Amino acid sequence: MSPRSLPPSFPGVRPYKVWSLPALLDEAGAAEEARSAFARRQIMLFHGGWQSWSPGWELFPGETLPEKVSLFPELYALTAAPWELGADGRRAGAAGGASWISGSFIMYLRAAEWYLALAAEADEINPVVFITSPDRQTVAAGLYRPEDVFRAGGSDDAQKFPVKVFCAKGFFAFKDALAALYRQEENFHRLDFLGTRPGGYASWYNHYTRIDETIILRDLEGVAARENLVKLWYLDRGKPAVFQIDDGWQKAVGDWEVNARRFPGGMKAVAAKIESAGMIPGLWIAPFIVTKKARVYRERPDWLLRDGGSLVCAGWNPNWDGVYYCLDISREDVLAYLEGLTGAALDWGFRYLKLDFLYAGFLGGLSPAAYDRACAVLTAKTADSSGKSAAYLGCGLPLGASYRRFPLSRTGTDTRESWDWKAAKFLGHLGRPSALLNLRDTLGRSFLNGSVYKSDPDVVFLRTKNCRLSENEKELIILVNFMFAGQLMHSDDAASLCDADRALARRVMARCEKLDGDEYGAALLSRDVYRIESRSGRVNGIANLSDAPVTAEETVPPHAIRLFG
Repeated sequence: MSPRSLPPSFPGVRPYKVWSLPALLDEAGAAEEARSAFARRQIMLFHGGWQSWSPGWELFPGETLPEKVSLFPELYALTAAPWELGADGRRAGAAGGASWISGSFIMYLRAAEWYLALAAEADEINPVVFITSPDRQTVAAGLYRPEDVFRAGGSDDAQKFPVKVFCAKGFFAFKDALAALYRQEENFHRLDFLGTRPGGYASWYNHYTRIDETIILRDLEGVAARENLVKLWYLDRGKPAVFQIDDGWQKAVGDWEVNARRFPGGMKAVAAKIESAGMIPGLWIAPFIVTKKARVYRERPDWLLRDGGSLVCAGWNPNWDGVYYCLDISREDVLAYLEGLTGAALDWGFRYLKLDFLYAGFLGGLSPAAYDRACAVLTAKTADSSGKSAAYLGCGLPLGASYRRFPLSRTGTDTRESWDWKAAKFLGHLGRPSALLNLRDTLGRSFLNGSVYKSDPDVVFLRTKNCRLSENEKELIILVNFMFAGQLMHSDDAASLCDADRALARRVMARCEKLDGDEYGAALLSRDVYRIESRSGRVNGIANLSDAPVTAEETVPPHAIRLFG
C-alpha cells in the first residue's frame, strides 16, 4: 500500500489493521453479487460518528463532513471524538489526510442493498476507531487508548483485533447481525417496567430552563386531563408513562441541589405528586460537567479535570456562562460524589433519570476504563428507596462505550421546534438542535433501535403556540419517531393545544395504530430522501426531508412522509 493511501494518525489511536476494499470483501466472505455491486463504486458511507450528537447519517461517494465552527470552536467538543480534540475543546485534527473520515463503533459501506460492515466486538472496552479514505477504497481500524498501554504482541496482536467484518443483504439482515453480535436482550428487559415503547412528557422543548413548581404541576394536570399524545397513546390505554423534569430545577449545572425559589416544596414532594398521578417521575442530571456557577467549581477545584494544568473544556453554552468544564472521574472521591447524585434522585422518588453530556467522561485523556467505571457507579441502583424499578436514559454519550450501561439512550442530536436553527447552522455546528438533523440521525441510525439500543429520538410536537413547524413537519417527526425509534416523548403544555392540534393528535395516533407491531427500515436514496420498508413487507414509502417535492408512487411534498401499502 502506497504512503499516499495510508490513513492519518490521531493522538491516542493505535492502528492495527488496514484493509483495501477487495480485502474487506474477502474477509467478509462477500457473495459475487455483493462484489459486483461494490465494483460499480456507487458506495455510501456510514462513518459511525462518536456520540449521540455526532452526525449519524450516510455520506454520498466523495462526500465529507464540513469542519468549521469558526466563532466558537469549543462547540467541537459536543460532536468530535476525543482523539480529534485538544484540551481547549478545539479540533486538534489528524496528522495528515484532512479529508479522511473518522468514526467509531459500527461503520459500513453500502452499495445498493448490500452492507459491508465493520463492528466493534461485543464488550470491547476500548473504543474501536474507523478511518475511511475519501474514495471509500481503504478502511483502517484502531483502538483508542489514551493511557498508551499497547504491547507489541500477545492479546494486542493484529490477528485478534476486536472487529467483526461481515456482509449483509438488506437493512433487516444487517440489523439482525448486529443484534446477534451485541446480545442486548437481558439489558432491554431491565426496561420492561417502562412498557414496550417507553414514552411520556419532558419539560425541555417548551419551557427550557424556565420551569418552576407551578409550571410543572400545571403540565402534569394537563397531560392527564386534555387530549395530547401522552394521554391518547399511554394514559388512556393503561400503559406506563414518564413525566420528566429537565434542566432548570437545580441551583446550577454542576450544583445538583434543588433551587428552593423555584421548587419550594422540594423535589421529593413533586415526585410524589407525579407518582400519585399515575406516571413515572423523571429527572434530568448532567453528572460529569460543571459550570462556573456551581459550588463544586468554587469549593473543589481539585475535582476538575486538567490537562497540563489547564482546565479541560467540555463545551460552550451561552446560557451556562460560556465555556463549561468536566470532572476528573478517575478520582475515588469524585466517584463517591457521582454515586450520591443518582442516589439522592432515587431517594426523592425519581425512577427515570436522564443522564446527559456523558461524552465529557472521555475528555482530557480520561481512560475508557475510567468512563466505564463511572457509568457503572451512576447506574448501579435499579430501584428507588421504596423498591420500585428505576431506569437511566443516556444522552450525549459515546455510543460504542455505553450500550451495556445505558440500553435506553439518545441516538441523535437534539430536535427543535423549528425545522432548523439558522444561527447554529451559520456557526457550522453539526450537532446543533434541529428538527432536520434530528430526523437525519433517527433515520440514519435506525438500525441500532432494538439491536443495540432502545433508541430515544427526542421529542415530538403538536402545538401551534411557540412552534414554527408546519403540520406536515409535525406529522413527519411523529411518524419517523414512532417507526424508527423505541421511545415517544412529548413536551407540549397540553392546556395550550388548540382544536387543530388535538385533531392532528387524533389523526396521527390513528396512523400509528395501523403501523404498530411491525418493524421499519430506511435507506438514503438521494439528498435527504429516504426509502422506507417494513419487515413484514406490508408497508413501503418515502420520507422526504428535502426542500423539494419527490415523485414516487405519488408526489411527496417537502418535509413530509408518504406510506404505501
